[in-house]
Amino acid sequence: MRKSIFNSRLPSLAVAIFALAVLAGCTTAGQKSMKYSIAEADPTKGIVIGTVFERAAFTPHGAYFYLESSDNKRIMLESGGGGGKPAIVNQPPEVPKGVGSTFAMQLPPGKYKVTRWALDYGRRIKVSEGFKQPVEFDVVAGQVSYIGRLDASRFLEVAGIRDNYAEDLPVLKSKHPTLESAEIVNRSMHVRGWWLPNPTGKDILERLGHGQTCDLC
Repeated sequence: MRKSIFNSRLPSLAVAIFALAVLAGCTTAGQKSMKYSIAEADPTKGIVIGTVFERAAFTPHGAYFYLESSDNKRIMLESGGGGGKPAIVNQPPEVPKGVGSTFAMQLPPGKYKVTRWALDYGRRIKVSEGFKQPVEFDVVAGQVSYIGRLDASRFLEVAGIRDNYAEDLPVLKSKHPTLESAEIVNRSMHVRGWWLPNPTGKDILERLGHGQTCDLC
């Protein structure tokens, strides 16, 4: 039987990196930051888990998703494709091709939102506008919540957030052993068609006769 884990004690590239840091405030991927560590559970906080994945026809350079709390604290989640050590690596015949990282963060309870996402192009970062509807999730004290796979397509320059619970859970538990016996609630968000400004994907899809429809659109 699964149990709660809350029973324990309470140059150009440099400019681009700097811009990301300023926009995000803090960074976490694969639980790099001890600020969000889940190693010792705090029952006054909640744990949020999921994955960030970058689909890339050729070389993944890094995808980022920006989170913000109701009290304006900012967090940046990254795919690990920009020279980091991705936890998820898909090579053909696995589909989709790409790389990704897990995240597991212990956060104060309250409402959080995904405000933007971005792709790294080496000498510049291309950042989306806000989504047409609020992309929000709740952190509940004493609860572990899976919020989905934050999925960016470099080829189309479009992102989505989807339920990838069954595939992601074994990876998350492997990378974060604290979760092994935890009860995990699936609270996946569902977002489709979150484009970058002037995305190449819209033109490509229209030329292929698909309008602007795809699995992330």
